[in-house]
Amino acid sequence: MKIRPHLASFAAFLCAIAVTSASVGAAAQEAAEEATHQSSHEARHEAAAPSLPSPLDGYETERVGAVTWTFPESERGRVDELIDGVEEHWAELVDTFGVPIDDQLIIRVARNPREMRALAPYGHPPPDYATGVAYSQWGVILLTMSAPETWQPPELEVVLVHELSHVALHRAVLGNSVPRWFNEGVAINESEVRLLPRMESLLRAAAQRSMLRLSELDDRFPDRPYEVNVAYAQSADVVGFLRRTDNDERRFHRLIQSLREGETFDTALATAYGWTRVGLERQWRESLRTRYRILPALFAGSTIWVAAAILVVFAYRRRRRYHHTKLQQMAYREELEALRLTSEPPPAAIAPTDMAADTGGIPIVEHDGESHTLH
Repeated sequence: MKIRPHLASFAAFLCAIAVTSASVGAAAQEAAEEATHQSSHEARHEAAAPSLPSPLDGYETERVGAVTWTFPESERGRVDELIDGVEEHWAELVDTFGVPIDDQLIIRVARNPREMRALAPYGHPPPDYATGVAYSQWGVILLTMSAPETWQPPELEVVLVHELSHVALHRAVLGNSVPRWFNEGVAINESEVRLLPRMESLLRAAAQRSMLRLSELDDRFPDRPYEVNVAYAQSADVVGFLRRTDNDERRFHRLIQSLREGETFDTALATAYGWTRVGLERQWRESLRTRYRILPALFAGSTIWVAAAILVVFAYRRRRRYHHTKLQQMAYREELEALRLTSEPPPAAIAPTDMAADTGGIPIVEHDGESHTLH
């Protein structure tokens, strides 16, 4: 049967409309599903919002941007430093995870652990040893300006970024489950710039063949001081291993996106990196041998290599102190030179009347109380 040209064109037009409508509909449905998934998470988040006690006497509450701060009025200066940096820290976390993250937060800064406990959500006191704690599901962070037991001031900014990382990760994956070692490893990598103490723990554990398996950290995160230090060191190093290169950063973003979509950690890891958890641990341990040449011998468990590991750390610290001292000496010399230049009187101006007296026309200048001829 012969189809008329105008009817064929009209049929093609209808087909194009149908295909376009289907594509737009599919895209709209995907967007709606993502929005529904996120909004349902937010609804759960809001429904479970904690009941917070009123601020203590001498405390004030102030909203800055998306963050509601509560802090002692007398510590305004120290808190202002945190307020000034929190927006930049949050932007860095968003960049780390590669997904949009709600930035509404409640941050309560206490003078001491007792007052931090008094500012905690009802029924959810912070651990006795904590200088900071994140209630990630509620977006609430508590900090104390004096550490438990020692009562020394902690590095508040480091503690704040650590706790911000916990909240940001929780929101990035929409509250889906991640292993404890991954959660802690992310927070340590984001907040700590001086990782030498962690490496000391890792070297010592490798030398003593006491490193923990990731499967052990999945089942039970240790609480004894030595073991917990090793667990944190391993967690930080494994997460750092997952983010070594720009290509690994893209894989890390894919891992977060998969977790955000509801995949289990094992499935998300396989999707992003092509590894099982056992494969990840094998690759990581192999990377240790490559990055730290001393480690193959350390794995043998020989006492001499334990001593060598300690000497490596000692030498590093001694060299760092040496360079620090040299820098201080250089700065001191520069300050002395600047002081000398600023305190030295300027040379006297040439006096025209003195230039031809008793010298046969040879110019004379005065400097530091003495006469000099110009030849």
